[in-house]
Amino acid sequence: MNTDGYTKVERAMMLLEAGDIENGLADLACVRREYKEDAELMVELIGVYHELGHGEEALSIVEEFDRKNEGIDLETRVSMELYRVSLYMDIDRLEEAASILIDMKEERPDDARVFALLGELYLMEGLEEVAIRYLERAEELDPDNEEISYLLGRLYAEQGAGDRALAKWQQLENFEEDEQIGLEIARLAAQSGEFEKAASLFEQAAEQNEKAEALYGAGVMRSQLGQWQSAVRHLARLIDLDAEYMAAYPLLADALWQLGMQEQALAVYEQALGLHIEEEKLLDGYLPLLAEVEQWRKIDTLASRLREIDEDNPAYWYWKGRAAEGVSDIEEALACYEEAMAEGESVYDVRARYEQLSAGRV
Repeated sequence: MNTDGYTKVERAMMLLEAGDIENGLADLACVRREYKEDAELMVELIGVYHELGHGEEALSIVEEFDRKNEGIDLETRVSMELYRVSLYMDIDRLEEAASILIDMKEERPDDARVFALLGELYLMEGLEEVAIRYLERAEELDPDNEEISYLLGRLYAEQGAGDRALAKWQQLENFEEDEQIGLEIARLAAQSGEFEKAASLFEQAAEQNEKAEALYGAGVMRSQLGQWQSAVRHLARLIDLDAEYMAAYPLLADALWQLGMQEQALAVYEQALGLHIEEEKLLDGYLPLLAEVEQWRKIDTLASRLREIDEDNPAYWYWKGRAAEGVSDIEEALACYEEAMAEGESVYDVRARYEQLSAGRV
């Protein structure tokens, strides 16, 4: 083993961890130049670059060794091929990754790493049952691999097998202290309708580390339980931490509305729309609230924004009709409702409103 080279890699990592990115990357580049013939050290360097998200650099090292067959032992070559597969998966070269892994599966039927990567690949392709079979085989071959056990538990949970998921996670060391597993268990409780338990678990996770996922889950669960003030607290904190967590805005606005705080609820939507992210979804929630407080001019203006986003959106005509109806312009309202119904889509209660206005006019 080239201890000097490994020491230099460790020093580079210390610089990176300390925030000295420029010098850390420069030192890694020096290691690559100085020890480019050391296949074992280059495998270590590939792993470092992969972990840092520098996939192109990592892949270029693998490809350099494609031309060097002499002096590379089998295990080092296999490690490089497995990194190649991981890197291909990162850049969506899934067919090439699959082809390599299928060949390796035949050549190395007892290598857990091959089966674990096959599981991850099929998971990326949406074939969860196939992914589970490969991951279960990987776990048989490497029962102490906690990453595989965690992933299997998550897949069991997603398939509704909560008991299997929990049993899998309980095998992990210190599982009760693992934040991510805590969140997974909270989601399981939510899926089974145990909202109070789920809310408590999400809140515990948020107390340990104010992650967006934990705060959002706590907000959703407290909303489900009708505990609006608690929901407001969690969701407002989430938006403070991450202003672009768009799913939180409609929930916060709804909780405020339920508390009778209409102006604050409308202000939440205005804040969200100011970010110009997912505007169409936000308007789907905002416009009905504006209708409840009869802000017809505002509705007319925002309806035009719907058309700017999607000129074929029939909701534009519906809300133009609602604005016209709100100011008693019945003819304009009927004309807009007709346009909204022209595509044959069901838009809110447009048909009922059209029929009611038509009957009233007669």
